[in-house]
Amino acid sequence: MSIPNFERLGISKRKRYLVGVSGGRDSIALLHWLKFHIGCENLIVCHLNHSLRGRESGLDARFVRGVAKSYGFKFEYEKKDVLSLSKRRKISIEMAARQARMNFFGRIASKQRCSRVVLAHHADDNVETILMNLFRGSGRLSGIRERSIIATETKKITIYRPLIQVFGDQIEKYVQDNALKYRNDSSNESDDFLRNKTRNKVIPYLKKVYQRDISKPILRASNLSALESDFIDELLSSPDFSWANEKKLSVQKLKNTNTLLRSRIILNWLRDHSVSDVGNAEVDRILKLLKEKNPAKINLPKGKYVRRKNKLIFLE
Repeated sequence: MSIPNFERLGISKRKRYLVGVSGGRDSIALLHWLKFHIGCENLIVCHLNHSLRGRESGLDARFVRGVAKSYGFKFEYEKKDVLSLSKRRKISIEMAARQARMNFFGRIASKQRCSRVVLAHHADDNVETILMNLFRGSGRLSGIRERSIIATETKKITIYRPLIQVFGDQIEKYVQDNALKYRNDSSNESDDFLRNKTRNKVIPYLKKVYQRDISKPILRASNLSALESDFIDELLSSPDFSWANEKKLSVQKLKNTNTLLRSRIILNWLRDHSVSDVGNAEVDRILKLLKEKNPAKINLPKGKYVRRKNKLIFLE
């Protein structure tokens, strides 16, 4: 299994990493590759039981524990009731599961004094994410980054995704060539979750309509979008835009800013102030606050809202 741009990603056998291992094909292939091809010896295998599949979830945990032991790696485990978390926070099960995983990694990062986490997301996952983000109205062809920094409840962690440019069929071949055993997640066949619907229905339909592989063109478009996005963020990091990081934004300064930069400033401002689940639609509504004749208050998800007062825009 060839890993594009592996050296640039910066994973080294001399460093310590947490590795998220579900027990499925992709994470088992990643763990094997890190140990036997990169030569990593100081890995900590991390497994979160989401409590969504009853006995099957418990068997997954037992399997991953056994793999970690056979490889000579430390094993960290937690069990979380993701369904209850979803209901309590009034968010989707997928979102609750992601939050639970990231906070789990944050706790283990604090415990083990290691903030580097390696995950097994691959190119097919990225295509699904790009399409989901696009149709949700994010306004950008944003996908999964090779490396990202995430703030959890306890600690900031750096996520590495060395397989993000590797497709599932390549991983499957690697697994077969190395006779690796793994656990099948029966929930992957269910269309109850949006990602599964995208994988099982939307992508096959698009391939049928266009009669070609759509994945690579989608990834190329996303990579170009990411380069443009990085350029904009670099531009906004200059001293000229220091005001864009303030708790309250100046209406006049926003009005004097290029339309494209104005939208990005607001999106970054919302995310920097922990307003999640926002995209292009919310940004467009907030932009209307710049006009005096429009309402001076915009509702946001989870009971938050943005208000205009005294020529300033701020969150309440």
